[in-house]
Order: sequence, then C-alpha cells, then structure tokens
Amino acid sequence: MSSTTLSLACALALTGCAFVPSGDAARVDGAPGGDGADPIDAPPGADGPHEDVHHVALAQEYLGDADVEIAAAVTLDTTALAVTAGSAPGLTLMQAPAEGGGPELAIAHVRDLRITAGLRVVGSRPLVIIARSITIAGELDAGGHGSTPGPGGGGPGGGAGRGQDGQRHGTFNDTGGGGGGFATAGAIGGNDGNGDGGGGAAYGDAMLTALEGGSGGGSADGDCSESPAGAGGGAVQLYAAVAIAITGTINAGGGGGGGGHGCAFQYTAGRGGGSGGAIYLQAPQVVLDGTIAANGGGGGGGADFNDGGGGQDGAVGTTPAGGGGSGGGSYGARGGDGGTDTAPTAGGDNDGDGNGGGGGGAAGRVVIRTRNAQLLGAASPTAAVATY
Repeated sequence: MSSTTLSLACALALTGCAFVPSGDAARVDGAPGGDGADPIDAPPGADGPHEDVHHVALAQEYLGDADVEIAAAVTLDTTALAVTAGSAPGLTLMQAPAEGGGPELAIAHVRDLRITAGLRVVGSRPLVIIARSITIAGELDAGGHGSTPGPGGGGPGGGAGRGQDGQRHGTFNDTGGGGGGFATAGAIGGNDGNGDGGGGAAYGDAMLTALEGGSGGGSADGDCSESPAGAGGGAVQLYAAVAIAITGTINAGGGGGGGGHGCAFQYTAGRGGGSGGAIYLQAPQVVLDGTIAANGGGGGGGADFNDGGGGQDGAVGTTPAGGGGSGGGSYGARGGDGGTDTAPTAGGDNDGDGNGGGGGGAAGRVVIRTRNAQLLGAASPTAAVATY
C-alpha cells in the first residue's frame, strides 16, 4: 500500500494518520523482519493496556495470564463462547456489552497470541481479543462463507444493510436478490427494473464507532430448492499492548450468493452476495506484511436449462469476488461482483423475460489505530489509519 493511498484514507477518515516506511522505525523482536521467530517480546512494564481499548468497557480492559498458540485448525464459536473444533488451551471467551452501544461482544483475554495455522470464528457476537502481543502467520478467518456468517454478521436476508428479495413477474421472469450493504450500499439484483431486488443500505461510520458485522444478501422467488443468499462477514477486533504483527491473513469477507435453479416449468434468479464485515486493529505498533480483507461476496447467476453459478465469497486480497455464471440460454444472467475499494456491481439483466443475477455485496470496513504503522502488505478495502 503506498503512502499516497494511506494519506487519502486518512483524509477521508478526518483523523490524524501516520505512514512509516520500511526501515524508518525499529521492528520489535519476532515481528516480520525481526531477528527471531518467537512471539513479540514485551518491554518491561507492558503488563496491561496502556490506552482505552475501543468498544470495550473499562472492567474488561485487562490481559490474560496464558500464552495461546494456534498451531492446528481451531473453530471458535462466539454464540456458545467455546472452542467447538480443535484445541486451544488458554483461549476462553466471555460475553460483555459493548461500550457506547453496538452488539454484545465475545472477549478473549490472553497474554501472547500466536496463530500459525487456521483459526475459524463463527457465531452471533463480534470477537474481541485483548493481548500483550499478537502474531498472525496463519489465517484468522472471520468471513462469511456462502450462507454461513462470520462472528456478528447477518445471515441471508439479515443485518442492518440486508439486501432486498427479488420477485417473480412471470414464469421465466424473476428479479435477482440485492447484495448486502455496509461501507456502501449493496448492488441491485438484475432483471426487469421494477424496483425489487434492491441493494441493502450502507450503515455505521468509517471509524467503526460500533463494532458490527456485515449483512446478508436478498433471496429470490421460486420453489426449486434454491441455494440461499450470501451471509455477512464477521467483526473482529485485535488489541495488543505492545504490537500486532501479521504475515498471514485476516479475512472478514462476505459470503457468495447462491445461483438460481431450474425445475418443472420454471427457472429462478440468483441470490445476492453478503457484505464484508469489520476488522479493527489497535496497538502501539502494527506491522502488516500479509493481507487483511473485508470484501463483499459475489451474487449468484440466474438459471436457464442449467443452474446459475454461485457467487464467490469475498476474496482475501484486492480482487473483487466474482459473480456466479449465467445458466445460459435465453433466460440466464450473470451475478454481480462483490465490492472492494470499488463498488459492487449489479446482477446481470436479460433482454425480455429472464432470470436476473443477484447483486454483489458491498465491502466492509478496516480500521488501524496505532502510533507506528508499518503497512507493507495489503488491506482491502483501504484501511482508515488513526494515530495516537
């Protein structure tokens, strides 16, 4: 990410920002480019948070006693407040209200956290991890996958920016579902322009005053046992008293919408993609050499003699998630692409009667709050960077 891009993000966020080029500030031990591969060493006295942990009440602003390493696949459920697959000794969750409003949180308190494999997070509550240091060399996956939302994300047709359902206007004339909204509005579903299948509304603000996930896409009419719309990406916040170092990935993308199906005497339209969720990083030093992404999911394609293709889940990168392919023939249409720094695209139209594609889901939001930003990797959409 260039200094020009960061400066633009700062101006849009109307907040103080900083860009630290590679080599202009000393890296902490264990961070990317440091001398060791061990978790970041904390300086003397780094035994607790040194500033307000955003979204978290004062009573919950403390570090845990145990170091946690995710070296094999683990699934964490913020509804059950439990590890539901794999093993992560020392990693426990507690529920707590969000400070200043917003959804109830699931909070983990650890000492040093190191992720070298895959940590998958699901559930109804946004995830907050409070630690002394956090190193991510593997993947923290809080994204929506198809109709399964990330932590705190809306399911199909759910969330503050939910996409609107498409409607039936004839035997072979169905409007695609709209994409979920978040940082921007979701894209409309294709076909006949009668005002249904509308994209979901934008909500929240650029600095994530409330920590909340993305929204689901809209469905479409029909009784052909269609695949569901895409779900919203989750919300995850990482706080470290010393530093956050990322050489791997954090994903909070939206789920892809299902494609239309064909059955007796009818074909159906595509479903909308879910919007990306939220990634909030807060530490005195943030070193990003990997990728963090909260991109929107693609909409599903409309069916003809063949089923429409499912939209892609939000990509872990800067490339938009592709909409599902058309079912071909006279009635199919392609789904819209998911949003990144660019807006999501509308579901495809079909001349005359036909089955529209689902609209693409909007991107979510990425916020980095730090004194020292070393952002050599990729953030999509572009992060709003606030300094303190």
